[in-house]
Amino acid sequence: MESMLLLFSHELPVWDRETVALAGEEPDNLDELVNAGDLFPIANGYALTPQGVRTRERISQEIGVPVSSYGEVIIDASRARELLELNRMVQFLDSAFMTDWGIKEVTVSETFPVVPCLPDEQYFKLEDNKVKAIWPEHELIKSFIKTFPNWGVAARKIPAPGQLGLNLWASANNAPRGNFTVDFMLRSRADFNHYKDYEQLDSDAFKFLDADRLFAHKVRSENFEELLPFIGKLHIFLLEQRRIFLPGWFDIDHDENEDWILLCLVTDTEAQLDKLAKTIRQWGHDLIDPANPLYIIGTSIERMRTQKEQKRTIYDWFQEETVRIIRPDAPDGE
Repeated sequence: MESMLLLFSHELPVWDRETVALAGEEPDNLDELVNAGDLFPIANGYALTPQGVRTRERISQEIGVPVSSYGEVIIDASRARELLELNRMVQFLDSAFMTDWGIKEVTVSETFPVVPCLPDEQYFKLEDNKVKAIWPEHELIKSFIKTFPNWGVAARKIPAPGQLGLNLWASANNAPRGNFTVDFMLRSRADFNHYKDYEQLDSDAFKFLDADRLFAHKVRSENFEELLPFIGKLHIFLLEQRRIFLPGWFDIDHDENEDWILLCLVTDTEAQLDKLAKTIRQWGHDLIDPANPLYIIGTSIERMRTQKEQKRTIYDWFQEETVRIIRPDAPDGE
């Protein structure tokens, strides 16, 4: 029973009966761990007590399963509620599909650097319910592209600039640095045994080589304009991957297959998802065109809760269970 405390982590510190069950544990153990003094109820979920933190560390040592530091015990109910909903999204996404013949590498709340990081209002402009990407016209972006012109398959023959090249350019141009955090990040490596023998690249700082990538973001407000800076920062990050870290390799793998880049927006209900999809489709393709190939897809907690079976691959899930909101191969949305 105590081994269930290993589920509680710095990234996912709040659990409830549903999320515990999705993770393959027995929900009734939660009440027993409360009675034992290891958990306390908060925001319709449960978090570790100081005693529970110590028990978690002991169990980790006893069974030889390393765990990261738990951090501070949560006492703010509002924050606990947000973390529980993040956990719910993570568990449903992680259980929605397998990766036959491959591996899923999942991280929670992974933070990625953005250079140059522009002010929030300088990524997109919204006029008459249409979005225009304005970040490509920024002087820093023009300088970036001029300095790092090599991308696409032809760039494979040229050494990647890598982090050093980016640092030198950023310092010379006083480029602001920033970041964005992805709620659920998946690197899906199909047929891992086949791909593992290919040469790895020193410049692959984020381990994206030969992997499909799913960036999942919880939509926490129906003011959908709040999504625009996040999407803009993702655009810049993808630009960095294609010209700095993996030029020639980011979109096409060693076997000349396309590596998918999916931005999945997750709502609570199907009604919210429908409203989101209609809004984004009306905004238009500038939300993906400067960063193509990029797909924006959607799902909801309600939809994933009623999914009848776990899909065998991310491709099956993408095709059969999600709403394709905007895709590069369909000019008018789905």
